Amino acid sequence: MKITIFADPVCTWCWGSVPVIRALAYRYGEQLKISYLMGGMIEDITTYSNRKLSIGGDIALSNRNIHEHWLEASSAHGMPVCNTSLHLFDEEHRSTLPQNYAYIAAHIYCKRHKDSTPKQSHFHFLRRLQEATATDGSKTNREEKIIGIASATGFDPELFREIFNSDEVKSEYKKNKDLCNEYDVQSFPTFIVEHQGEEILLRGFSTYETIAQTIAQLSFNNIKTINDGREILVKENVKHFISQYGSAYPVEIATAFSLKRNSGHTALNAESYELLPDIIEELIEDGEIAMAPKGNGFIYYCLKENETPRHEHNRRMAGIL
Repeated sequence: MKITIFADPVCTWCWGSVPVIRALAYRYGEQLKISYLMGGMIEDITTYSNRKLSIGGDIALSNRNIHEHWLEASSAHGMPVCNTSLHLFDEEHRSTLPQNYAYIAAHIYCKRHKDSTPKQSHFHFLRRLQEATATDGSKTNREEKIIGIASATGFDPELFREIFNSDEVKSEYKKNKDLCNEYDVQSFPTFIVEHQGEEILLRGFSTYETIAQTIAQLSFNNIKTINDGREILVKENVKHFISQYGSAYPVEIATAFSLKRNSGHTALNAESYELLPDIIEELIEDGEIAMAPKGNGFIYYCLKENETPRHEHNRRMAGIL
């Protein structure tokens, strides 16, 4: 079963879909092949136009309205965003194409250096790129910021820079964009779920349940979640899920374990879900994990051998490096 996601690293609903992608990978394992295609949401903010959200044209107004949209979306999808003013675009940096090129460069880097690069490092890079953009409010359309994220992910910065600035990246992006046009992708994320020559297109944000139902439909119920007890909400499973990725937000844990949100809550905190706060508290008391503020929410991360002081300054200010 193949799942392809048309995305842009700056799109807040792509960021909000990360818990769904993680839950699918956690619950189905290697039965699913998940990949991303970059769609280039904003080629130039001064010519872009989203009348509904009043984004496009004026740069300062667009930055402000994008941030307001992120905050509103965050309360719905549960992934945190920065709680300070946003200055993503300016006169010299008016596009999200650099972030799109950056992910493609990471993917090319991993294919070229697969013997020396940990598996799926391009996914780890995308995670850090999205996180730096969304929760830190970093200006990730700047080359030096992108190279810094690549270096923190474990890529050789100069090799990455060479790929990032290559014609190969632009050529690959054009192929991605052509597929976007072929499928008439108008919103991000858009999912293509494909199995044995049949495919279903899911436009816009999709829940874990929707994609799971699509997997069942296309496979005639032959592809099922792994039945080894990993879906049960117990301390060991939650610890394993967090350690698998190094860090996780409350909504990511909740999605992986199919927890229902308490009414009136925003999904940004563990308290939004029944039973989860007690498990998190136990893991913190046992010295297995720690927590730190991240944007308008909190992140949980695995400790490195009971590290101090103050858990390596809250795991380097929640950069989790």
